[in-house]
Amino acid sequence: MLTGFLLDAPVQQPNGLFWHSRATPFYWGRGNGFAALGFAETLTHLPGNHPRRAALLAKHLKHLEALRPHQRPSGMLSQVVDLPGSYQELTATCMAGYAAARGMRLGWLDQSWRPWVDLAWQGVSERVDESGGIVDACTNTGVQKSLQEYLDRAAVFGLDDRGGAMALWFATEMEQLRRGTPAG
Repeated sequence: MLTGFLLDAPVQQPNGLFWHSRATPFYWGRGNGFAALGFAETLTHLPGNHPRRAALLAKHLKHLEALRPHQRPSGMLSQVVDLPGSYQELTATCMAGYAAARGMRLGWLDQSWRPWVDLAWQGVSERVDESGGIVDACTNTGVQKSLQEYLDRAAVFGLDDRGGAMALWFATEMEQLRRGTPAG
């Protein structure tokens, strides 16, 4: 059922990015992050001989390749991925960084991704303080009615369970990548 949902939901666009929903043709950062995370987790746990594995991997790699050029010099992705003027968003960067680091560690992505992953990690680590406070995590966002509403979403500065958890996922995966921890 999960593979069917991931492969058949018609929100990934020909450019590889995901709309937040069919009714909102905007490339919301966190929505794209959740897609990257969901595919990475599914591929991690899906049997290697699953009949739809190759299609899932192809769709996931197309998405990551589409995100790649949208990384800002700081390492961050934006609140609206393809709109450079939108703010640099922590959770989108954490989830996409996690998915790329996981892909490298498990062999879905080659070493050409290392600079992208390292820069994403640098951007994220600069936005988490010693007390677990974070900078620039989008507040909860349901489907918005306009691009402006996505741009106007507040960013969390301080403690945030969701943003902190996503940073921790990315940190853990980066440590496993650094150690060369095999799948399992």
